[in-house]
Amino acid sequence: MVSRVLYRPFDTEDFDAIALILQQLWHNNSDNDEYNRLEAACDLAYCLSSSTFSQVAVIDGQARGIALARAGQSSGATVKEHWMDTERALLSQMRELEPDACAEYLSFVRATIRTNNRLLESSPLPHDNEVTLLAVDRDVHGLGVGSVLLDAAVSYLSSLGATRAHLYTDSSCSWKFYEMHGFKRTATHRANREERRHDMPRESFLYELDLTA
Repeated sequence: MVSRVLYRPFDTEDFDAIALILQQLWHNNSDNDEYNRLEAACDLAYCLSSSTFSQVAVIDGQARGIALARAGQSSGATVKEHWMDTERALLSQMRELEPDACAEYLSFVRATIRTNNRLLESSPLPHDNEVTLLAVDRDVHGLGVGSVLLDAAVSYLSSLGATRAHLYTDSSCSWKFYEMHGFKRTATHRANREERRHDMPRESFLYELDLTA
């Protein structure tokens, strides 16, 4: 039973708990759990380095969900550099522990970036005003945590004058959640055979939200 829910900005003490959520959701392909942990932490560090807003859901003293967003360039060069340095250090550990798995992960990341760039270029949306991450512990799904976190990220972008927000998701995620919150799909990419070899999802989507409605 949930006794207390607190929403606040990300704190470095949340890092391990949030990385574990990402690991359970998306980073569990290797038989080596230590490698999976490093890969999830690397993903989180990358997202933190490119975001200007954070909101964490703390339930009974434990970080159980996070939303990140980006409006313009990342504010705070020192913070950005810290997370970029963290990402590089984690990548080094990943290469040492599981070089083949790390190489495959980097291929996946590059393919994902290319796909997302194509999706965005096919739309009139600006490159900024993006919800860069939304992740909630499976154990607290259905409690409305994801809705509160998403609303916080969108409200942040709107408060800075953005008229539209966007995010990327895919056929392996709960994309209908975004549609229930007013986002509309504006572009779709279907992975080719080569992309599927790198574990790309069958379909990737660009979603947009009109912040003036």
